[in-house]
Amino acid sequence: MDWVKQLNESINYIEENLAGEISYETISKIARCSVYNFQRMFSYIADKPLSEYIRNRRLTMAAFDLLNGKERIIDLALKYGYESQDSFTRAFRSFHGVLPSSVRNETVQLKSCPKLSFQITIKGENHMNYQIEQWPAFRVMGVSHKIKTATAFKIVPQIWENAWKDGTMNRFMEKFPDYRPAGFLGIAQGGQWGESEDMEYIIAVTNYVDVLNCKHVSVPGGMEEFAYPAATWAIFEANGELPEATQKVYKQFYTEWLPNSGYELADLPIIECYMQENRQEVWIAVIKK
Repeated sequence: MDWVKQLNESINYIEENLAGEISYETISKIARCSVYNFQRMFSYIADKPLSEYIRNRRLTMAAFDLLNGKERIIDLALKYGYESQDSFTRAFRSFHGVLPSSVRNETVQLKSCPKLSFQITIKGENHMNYQIEQWPAFRVMGVSHKIKTATAFKIVPQIWENAWKDGTMNRFMEKFPDYRPAGFLGIAQGGQWGESEDMEYIIAVTNYVDVLNCKHVSVPGGMEEFAYPAATWAIFEANGELPEATQKVYKQFYTEWLPNSGYELADLPIIECYMQENRQEVWIAVIKK
């Protein structure tokens, strides 16, 4: 299935369920990627979080209902996923700048969040340095953190900060094997293809690659080992200041590279590699269409 078509079908699903339950798992199944990766992809393309887009679309439709219908405000609140009239009123006022009751009693100015539609755009302004590699099976050793997908963007930076404070990074450096994928690795896995709203985020280093003469580095106490199969990886250079350098790569990848590449996402985690002197790589597993 075409990548852009998948994205538009996920938007259509959201649109069809604004007045009901919207499942992030279903969205990610339609887009054929994990919940976490869909949320990240969406924020880079749309320049707003997925949750904000859904909230704004619901509040847009609620305003139309107030203008054109006779439903009670409490019924509209429940219709668009709010537990009470008070919570709906607060959200409505925050978005539109007026109370819901004012819409029927006064002439007011309202905001509108239009439905998104994805299209292929080839800008040609910025080059992407990348390579496609058939990489053998490999293992990493590290520390895993179980987190909720919905809070990942907030929690992941805290995980890295704590890893430097609690000595995790120093323990890596004591047994650093310097295999590829290189550097300190950030791996978001779990919830693949939308099967769970939970995920794990792993801070790790590569400790074995399935090639001749590669020595397996034993896993220190308190860490785990994770194995990944041989796969085709698109490896993107993301050098520069963080987080802007990686954010730029993701935005170009999803909006320009992937729709035109002849590849689609494989069911494997995305790996971010952090090396010295503001050098980074992003490893994204892909398969030929």
